[in-house]
Amino acid sequence: MARGGRKDHPIDRAQGPVAEFVDDLRRLRGTLTLEEVGRRMRYHPSTLSRRLSPKELPPRDFVEAYVRACGADPEPWIRRREELAGPPEATNPEAPYAGVTDAGAVDAGRVREAAAPLWRRPRVLVPAAIAAAVAVAAPLLVRLLLADSPPSVEGTKATATLLASPASSPPAVEPGHGFPVRIDRMAFRIFSSWWTQTAEGDVEFWSHQTCPPGTTAYWVALRPDREPARFACDSWQHHLWAGVRPGTYHLEIWKEYDGQAIKGSGSLRSSVPIVVHPKATPTPTAGLSAPTSSPARP
Repeated sequence: MARGGRKDHPIDRAQGPVAEFVDDLRRLRGTLTLEEVGRRMRYHPSTLSRRLSPKELPPRDFVEAYVRACGADPEPWIRRREELAGPPEATNPEAPYAGVTDAGAVDAGRVREAAAPLWRRPRVLVPAAIAAAVAVAAPLLVRLLLADSPPSVEGTKATATLLASPASSPPAVEPGHGFPVRIDRMAFRIFSSWWTQTAEGDVEFWSHQTCPPGTTAYWVALRPDREPARFACDSWQHHLWAGVRPGTYHLEIWKEYDGQAIKGSGSLRSSVPIVVHPKATPTPTAGLSAPTSSPARP
């Protein structure tokens, strides 16, 4: 269908059900252009165009936000998308989380940095005199290696096709609808406080991180099941995850591990009331399965 602005490449629906689904998503726009839908979703048109490719099933949160931007009910489209995707893969319930906010950090909105990943640390030879102690500590070492293994596909910059938008400083957060986030030093990855979303609503995050020379961006994801967004350094940036379902969530923030650290502040705000968990970390209830016990604290 011809529209003003960026043009769609025709889709051969005979390629399969994914191609048919993406073609139907395109048709849903009607007379709206990619630029118009992108402004409503806060997506760059080129990112929107890549997501509407017949070669790959779009992520769930993209489908939901896109259909809403087109003025339609997202539920039938989400069900159709989930049928095409099949059942999600379960995560390892034994793998602990590293670097979770400590118990006293919530009131100040501070987060503590996860340890530098062991897979990027230099090898250290163990003297024979402490070999016995190493053998005793081997089970603990295995758990640490699991926690600090290389980032998953979700944690690499290549997958973060969403782009945070330039913004001014965040507005004041209404009590019970969010909290501040301050990063004193992050060389690799941190986790925010956990919170429970009491109803379906939008989650917004503002961030301003000062970066050293050579570092231009970092990434933020709404865990456990929303797509990461790329944030630019040295300015206020903003991203919104639309239609977040009731459940327990946290932010994961990371950068390329290059030995340098970034620092700054931010603010999280939800359009619906939330309950922040300052001590015991509850089990996530949205999207993917997760550990049934509280994450290990640094």
